[in-house]
Formats: sequence, C-alpha cells, structure tokens
Amino acid sequence: MQNFINKINQISDIVTDNSLTPAQIIRCQKQLKQNNIAPVPDEYLQLLRFSNGLRGNGSLLAGIYPENPEFPDLLRLNLRVRHPLCRDLIILGVNEMDYLGYNHKWQVYQIIDKDDFEVLEEYHELTAALNDILKI
Repeated sequence: MQNFINKINQISDIVTDNSLTPAQIIRCQKQLKQNNIAPVPDEYLQLLRFSNGLRGNGSLLAGIYPENPEFPDLLRLNLRVRHPLCRDLIILGVNEMDYLGYNHKWQVYQIIDKDDFEVLEEYHELTAALNDILKI
C-alpha cells in the first residue's frame, strides 16, 4: 500500500482528503453493520488512514464522512447503490461506468458494471483494483 500512496503523491491530477481517526472508522463500521452493509476491508482502511477519499481521472473513492464534498461517503454510497449482494459486498468507489467493490465472500476486489452489476474484473490486491478504477 505504501508504494501506491507514494505513487499517487506524485500524480498532480489526484486529489486527496485528510486522514481518518480510529474513532471515525469504528463509528462507520458500526453504521454499515446496522444497515446490513458489508464492512470496509482492512486494506482499504489503510488507504483511508492516508486519505479519506480520492479523486482522479473521472473516478471517486469513497471516504467516511469526507470533509471534501466532492468525495462520496461510504455509507451513503452503499445505501444509494444497494447492490443485491450488499451483505457480502461493499462499494468503495465509482467512475462513469463502473463501481469498485470488495466481495467478502470471495475475498476479492471487483470492478462492477454500474448498469447490470456484472463483474468485469477481479483482483486479490487492492492496489491493482485501484490502478484499474483510477486509470493509473
């Protein structure tokens, strides 16, 4: 993850937000559970500790109540999308055509078509999925 963070720090088109506190993360995880939404995967939480959301190349990565209004909030994004498998899958980001999600049942990051929820790509590592959704 550190290599990815170093990489995006060098890309001027990537916009980041402030990092999160452990208390904010715990509160969000509880709210996701109360709404029957899968939890945020640990690897994505590492990214949120660096930046509470990202924007670049037409893609947005969700944060936890991000200060920047351009970034989607994880809870609100997942309540809006309501993927049919929301107990196993959490949506982490979005671009004009796809969602980035994490499927807990299969333990993979997925690029999912926004229109029909078809899985287009699967990745075992977050950094590969982030490179895909952010087009970097």
